[in-house]
Amino acid sequence: MAKEFQVPGKDLVQKIWEEFGLNEQRLKESVEALKKWLAMEPHLPEESGSLHEARLERWLIRCKNSMERTKQSIDFYYTLRSLSPELMCDWNPRSKWYQDAVQLNCCFPMPELTPEGDRVILIKYLTKDTTNYVHDDLVRLCLMAADVRMCEDYCRKDVYILDMENYTLGHACKVKFTSFKKGEVGLMKAFSARLKAIHFINAPSCAEVLIAIIKSVYSSKLRLRIYVHGNDLTEFNKQVPRMSLPDDLGGTGGSLQENWDLWLKKVDSYRDWFLEHENFKSDESKRQGGDFDSGDLFGFEGSFRSLNVD
Repeated sequence: MAKEFQVPGKDLVQKIWEEFGLNEQRLKESVEALKKWLAMEPHLPEESGSLHEARLERWLIRCKNSMERTKQSIDFYYTLRSLSPELMCDWNPRSKWYQDAVQLNCCFPMPELTPEGDRVILIKYLTKDTTNYVHDDLVRLCLMAADVRMCEDYCRKDVYILDMENYTLGHACKVKFTSFKKGEVGLMKAFSARLKAIHFINAPSCAEVLIAIIKSVYSSKLRLRIYVHGNDLTEFNKQVPRMSLPDDLGGTGGSLQENWDLWLKKVDSYRDWFLEHENFKSDESKRQGGDFDSGDLFGFEGSFRSLNVD
């Protein structure tokens, strides 16, 4: 039976702190320093409260206690919300796009960490019917999950699993390179995900284009952490503990549907926060030092708003 989403115990949290030379006092001082920095940046929104402080703490951990990297990641986050609203806004879990999307795809973290303290995130196409499939919506679901995790999750690294059992040519025809690139920027720069591995499982031959696109948006270092498995999951099961997998994939963490249903309840509990957060984005007219260079964020030349490459 699936469990509620669990945060790690105090021992693992302290171990993660120690890995980056932090303790409770140093972390508190760093969070206060980030709050002061944010208050001096006119183009960034003003947030407050315990949840905001918790997010700053996680940003700092994900950036390995580098204040400069943390500031850059926070800036990327708010800037991406401003420059890419089609993916980073309208995150109301009761909106029509969301209700449609969660019937066609799932993206959720498994509730139990691996023994090493890593978090497994499972992505799957729930049906082969692509009549109403919208590729951007899957990216949005993944970014929403990342934002909820930024509020309360603690882990060492992320292990992404893309179950391609229901992936078809219909999905392949609707893949958008720009959405993947923006999603990669969101995960790796805005949320500063620490990626341990990406596993493609049950991958059919028609998934080769998708896998090639995903590899193309990651650095050469991260490409080495991408693994492709067909229907034989022998090697996959050696790398991912059963306790952190759903029953459907030979694990002991409850069924995929049970886990997905529990995660949907978790996301819905953030509805008010999502609605309040809707306008928390960068104001590029107030950015000091001139306009933001979208090439720095997305890796493309020229204006992001005029970019249209599928």
